[in-house]
Amino acid sequence: MKEQFKILMVDDRPENLMALEAVLASPDYLLVGVTSGEGALKCLLNDDFALILLDVQMPNLNGFDTAKIIRTRQKCQNIPIIFITAISQTEENVLEGYDSGAVDYIFKPFNPQILRAKVDAFLRMHHCQLKLVQQREMLKRQIAEMDNLNEQLTNTTLELCRNEILLESMVAERTQRISSILESIKDGFFAVDADYKFTYVSKAAEPILGWSRQELLGKTLFEVLSHNPVLTEQLVAVSTGESEEPVCFESACLLPERCYEVRVYPAKNGLSVYLNDITERKLIDKEMARLDRLNLIGEMAAGIAHEIRNPMTTVRGFLQYAKSGKAALSPANLDLMVEELDRANSIITEFLSLAKNKNTDKQLQNLGNIIESLLPLIRAEAILDGKTVVEDIGPLTDFPFDAKEIRQLILNLAMNGLEAMQTGGTMKLRAYEEAGEVVLVVEDQGSGIEPDILVKLGTPFFTTKDTGTGLGLAICFSIAARHQAIIDIKSSETGTAIYVRFKLASCQS
Repeated sequence: MKEQFKILMVDDRPENLMALEAVLASPDYLLVGVTSGEGALKCLLNDDFALILLDVQMPNLNGFDTAKIIRTRQKCQNIPIIFITAISQTEENVLEGYDSGAVDYIFKPFNPQILRAKVDAFLRMHHCQLKLVQQREMLKRQIAEMDNLNEQLTNTTLELCRNEILLESMVAERTQRISSILESIKDGFFAVDADYKFTYVSKAAEPILGWSRQELLGKTLFEVLSHNPVLTEQLVAVSTGESEEPVCFESACLLPERCYEVRVYPAKNGLSVYLNDITERKLIDKEMARLDRLNLIGEMAAGIAHEIRNPMTTVRGFLQYAKSGKAALSPANLDLMVEELDRANSIITEFLSLAKNKNTDKQLQNLGNIIESLLPLIRAEAILDGKTVVEDIGPLTDFPFDAKEIRQLILNLAMNGLEAMQTGGTMKLRAYEEAGEVVLVVEDQGSGIEPDILVKLGTPFFTTKDTGTGLGLAICFSIAARHQAIIDIKSSETGTAIYVRFKLASCQS
């Protein structure tokens, strides 16, 4: 039987609930209706819902307060909430709705097709999010179980090997016991004496080393691993060291497309080596990283939707007003619509600038010339706010870069520096060359950046400004990456300095 999505509908008017049921009637949905915020909270205690449609104006407990209480509950924090209202339609109401935890805000009367489309979209997004969480938790459990089992097996087996194989007084009896243990495990094990000759090889180690145990016994590491000098050097380095502590490292040169964790246990009369195949664990780690990237894509998509929704709402409002026939749109209204559309287009353009594989037109030129050409514009902006710009540009080696992108990087950093300062502040633009690097420095006299904010700088859509998109610094980091440059930020209570370091060797190549 196909799983149904449970939708909770909350409205103090039964006729509104009936209307929602008529619009959303589907074998894929299980609709539950209640007439108060209190009723909704009771339902959420007993059942799990994929979506909540919530009225704003209700007696006793209104929609905003209901949503805030819902968001305080751990199991309800990720349930999408859509407000549907005929009264609370001001911008202040809409913002309060989003602040209380809503993902959308729909005015009555609504278009049934649009409502169904939005409900379907949010249900699919919620379903995908739950799947990602479940997959991540499953992978974490599998990794934990594998690590735990491997740890137990490794500790048990190798402790026996270390304490029994290398004790001459118990060689005959305990070699057999250890051999049976080692033969029962899937990972390889071998031991060599002080002359690096093989004294024991488990069955599982044969395909890893490429020799049978009869061929291996008596041969030296140098003969068997002649094709693998790196691993040989690592094993010899452990045996010649002063410490008898076990050493662990990874090796991908034993078998094609396989990765091994090599645990080496040194002793006075030789080495014990355990070869643990961690290929599957590596694949799981890679899959975990892929899921993290998918989650980041989801967060960035949500950021774009949030930034573009406001200008789209403005344009839609004017179009609805014009459609009503009450009055024609004035030139000022049309100008505002164009401005809002331009703002949405600007956000999309900035987002596309984050692409690491974006084509660049790199030409051999001088960074100092670019800075000099931008100084009049930066100084004009500073003068308007009663601030000062000081430059210090030393002799610089020419290197290839995209002038348009570097101008954008310098302007973004300079404007951020000016905005960070109070009236009367001084910003320094410096450029110099040291240790094979051309270094650009933008230094302001602002109040500094808190450490918890500093680590988030460069993340798309993260901003501390009331009107910012959070893409400016993210674009700077992307431009730097495309030029093999490194951005380093140092901040204190007296100001912030941003260093962009272009490695001349990387740029020339």
